[in-house]
Amino acid sequence: MRFVVDSPAVQHVEQTWPEFRRDPRHLRFGLASDGVSPYAVKSSSHFTWPVVLTNYNVPPWLASKKGFLLLALIIPGPKKLWDGVDDVYDDRTERIGRDRWFTLKGVLLWTMHDYPGYAQVSGFQTSGYAACPTCGPALPMARSSHLSKQVYMSYSTYLPMDDPLRGTRAERNNVTPPIPLDMNWWEQRWRDVEEGHIPAERAGLKRWSILHRLPYWKDLMIQHLLDPMHIEANVTKSLIKRIFGKKDGKPARRACEEFGVQVDSSI
Repeated sequence: MRFVVDSPAVQHVEQTWPEFRRDPRHLRFGLASDGVSPYAVKSSSHFTWPVVLTNYNVPPWLASKKGFLLLALIIPGPKKLWDGVDDVYDDRTERIGRDRWFTLKGVLLWTMHDYPGYAQVSGFQTSGYAACPTCGPALPMARSSHLSKQVYMSYSTYLPMDDPLRGTRAERNNVTPPIPLDMNWWEQRWRDVEEGHIPAERAGLKRWSILHRLPYWKDLMIQHLLDPMHIEANVTKSLIKRIFGKKDGKPARRACEEFGVQVDSSI
């Protein structure tokens, strides 16, 4: 795959809505956002969230260049670009039989951000209770009284079935990964929150994102992409701190005992 437009997710859009691909001038976007503290002022009481649109209609060597990145300061109505903007003039059209005046359409293929930005854009919970936007409340969670936070102890269920870290054969047979939840399930979940059937703090949703108003959003193969730069850096820092004992202490060891995890007392 040379570029994102060659991915199965983009091909899914082209095949699902063939009327969109009939004119190659229709726009295909990716949206990225991240919070920054203005002028590196750490004591600032607010953050600025730039929202940048990447145009995938241009060649890959131009898509990330400054002249082709669009800083979206004013976002139009959610259906405007999908329904089309009439009377757009194409002054470079030289192909015989193609009208220079056409209806321009655009589709938002996905959004791109780190994990905290994921929560801001999507409205899903990414910390605390039900902090997995894929599994939601189906992911086993427990509250550690010693760490004063939620912990997720079932990470081994995502390993291959024959992996020795999954435990004994009986444990491997009894523990299976949660089934990923689709957008229809989450939409009903948010209705239950609005009607007061489920407390908002335990629903796995902070809000119902405006992106769901896009008529094609729930039919996309991928809605959100995670930025590996931030995630890998955070995971690496956490592993280094754990290896060198920076995260080891009485609260951590008591939490291990709380959940039945054996700790080497000689260390």
